Amino acid sequence: MNRKRPFLATAVFMIGLLAMQTPLAGPKDPQAQAGRLGVVTQNLYVGANLFKLVQPGIPPEDIPLVVAEIFGDIQVTDFQQRAVKIAELIAKKRPHLIGLQEVSLLRTQCPDDIVLPPNVSEPNATEVYADYLQILLDALAARGMDYEVAAQVENADVELPAANLGLLDCPYPLIDVRLTDYDVTLRRSDVEVTLAIGANYQANLPVPTAAGTIEFTRGYTVVDAMVKHRRYRFVNTHLEVSGNPFANAFQYVQSLELTATLDALAVTFGDPTLVVVGDFNSDPMDGPLVDCMLPPTFDTPGLCPTPYSVMSANGYIDAWTIRNGAYDPGYTCCQSDLLMNPESWLDERIDQVWLRPPMAGASDPYFVRAVHAEVLGDRQKDRTADGLWPSDHAGVSAEMTFRQGK
Repeated sequence: MNRKRPFLATAVFMIGLLAMQTPLAGPKDPQAQAGRLGVVTQNLYVGANLFKLVQPGIPPEDIPLVVAEIFGDIQVTDFQQRAVKIAELIAKKRPHLIGLQEVSLLRTQCPDDIVLPPNVSEPNATEVYADYLQILLDALAARGMDYEVAAQVENADVELPAANLGLLDCPYPLIDVRLTDYDVTLRRSDVEVTLAIGANYQANLPVPTAAGTIEFTRGYTVVDAMVKHRRYRFVNTHLEVSGNPFANAFQYVQSLELTATLDALAVTFGDPTLVVVGDFNSDPMDGPLVDCMLPPTFDTPGLCPTPYSVMSANGYIDAWTIRNGAYDPGYTCCQSDLLMNPESWLDERIDQVWLRPPMAGASDPYFVRAVHAEVLGDRQKDRTADGLWPSDHAGVSAEMTFRQGK
């Protein structure tokens, strides 16, 4: 049942080789020029536990009540005030590039037309309740930070009926709530972008619910950014969650697709230094392999490398492991669903910054001179006036000095 496939053996071998490498730090080369880059990755969090929809035993007629509970939680974890704190944290760093995940666009419709005639099955609500991207951009602008969208990808787009228990000023008992999820890359206004790509992964987790099967579409963005006449390829992604063998398999396949895509882009559009950020839903402490339903059929139990292992085996360096400064576990996940836990619950490091030199120069062990990285939004003073944590995930800031010419 757990026979190892050849690709697993290869992955484990490569991971072992990487584990024996020394950290990427070394003497300065007086002939090399230093290029500095600052980045931030932040999962914004919609503000509620969407997996309430997949609790076992929910009858279809109770779906409007569950959706109403989720929408109520989103109102309680008010993103307007959370965005102020996130913007304050970003403003202290002024990164060149920002990778955002779970960038939500919430729209509503009064009255419902899913349960009631005309029984529309496709998402069609248009009344904007909360545009997380615009809210954050406004909060940044209020602090003198001029950021613009460099690339974005639309992921899941789901609309469901909700019992109108005082959620909206609507005279009808049922409303529709639509959630559209994006991954977004922001650039500081002085950063030029010469390539912008947004795409969805080919394999996405289908989740059965009482309202029918919902596909949790995931994606990534890629931009080529010019900073001080030096080019960097900046990638932002949100991989599938882990936790059961089926989800683990999709997470693994998505990480493979990401690394293969970036290799292909290096051939097609050139091969600059790569910086890959995002919510990888993979903690280095999980170990190199996890139980999974083996692809491509996802119906055979076995073992799959974790996304962390896949990135390591493909020549990427976890920036946190080579950061300057005292030891810090770097935990980024996760606070309580309602973000009101008095003490931080963070105990996993699943939001990461990965680095890779140009493949043609991969033999150079000193392509990174220095990495200054820290977790954002995990301290008591980062909470809002109402006691909310900025997100269920902490962000990660990384300021790096690369050894490269103009």
